[in-house]
Amino acid sequence: MTTTLPGPLATTAAAVHLDGVGKVFGSGGAAVTALDGVDLTVAPGEFVCLLGASGCGKSTLLNLVAGLDEPSAGRITLTTSRPAVMFQEAALMPWLTASRNVELPMRLAGFGRSERREKAAELLDLVRLNGAGRKRPHELSGGMRQRVALARALAATHRVGGDDGNSLLLMDEPFAALDAITRDVLQGELLRVWRSTGTSVLFVTHDVREAVRLGQRVVLLSSRPGRVVREWHDVSSADAEQLTEEITGDLREVISTHAAA
Repeated sequence: MTTTLPGPLATTAAAVHLDGVGKVFGSGGAAVTALDGVDLTVAPGEFVCLLGASGCGKSTLLNLVAGLDEPSAGRITLTTSRPAVMFQEAALMPWLTASRNVELPMRLAGFGRSERREKAAELLDLVRLNGAGRKRPHELSGGMRQRVALARALAATHRVGGDDGNSLLLMDEPFAALDAITRDVLQGELLRVWRSTGTSVLFVTHDVREAVRLGQRVVLLSSRPGRVVREWHDVSSADAEQLTEEITGDLREVISTHAAA
């Protein structure tokens, strides 16, 4: 494991690169700076966990990368298809079956009926829901609904005639509302799906153990305004307990510094 301080990274072959990104909400005396000078690169196929205390700008950063909002400063460069986003709530269409929910982004992207049905079946099988395609959301458990949401997010990375391997998945605390056992299972499932698809992942969490379990790299943001204060590389090869303690200590220091300010 290596630890690095933040600094400019090469954009060569980057799935997404943030250069000096800042975000200010409001103006004048009521202005709130959510992010300030964020430099961050996610390589193709890399799994990066973005960690920080509540209110540090993690979700704001994800929204900027997703194109749901515009940065106030800096630049975001994407070399993938439009990113797909998975939120804490599954947000499935209640009147559609699981299969039709997965098909929806592909329908909007212009896929034909037979192609999107075939791809939806493939993705539901990938998330181990191959027998649930005809069920509606109210017939599924919370964990199953999140699996459908994951399949739908993966479907949203596909483009007609595009490179399916050149995709980016943005995940905003997708397992936070689930019970501990279901969360543990879905974390394992996410790793399996990520390894099988080669999708780049930027995963937001405030849970240190989750970040250490999932990420190849963990990036710590300061309290508001969010800035990259430390990164841990080669996380999967490190001692998980020792690294969890180290990152937790740094996170507590960040929170304490903010509280004392």
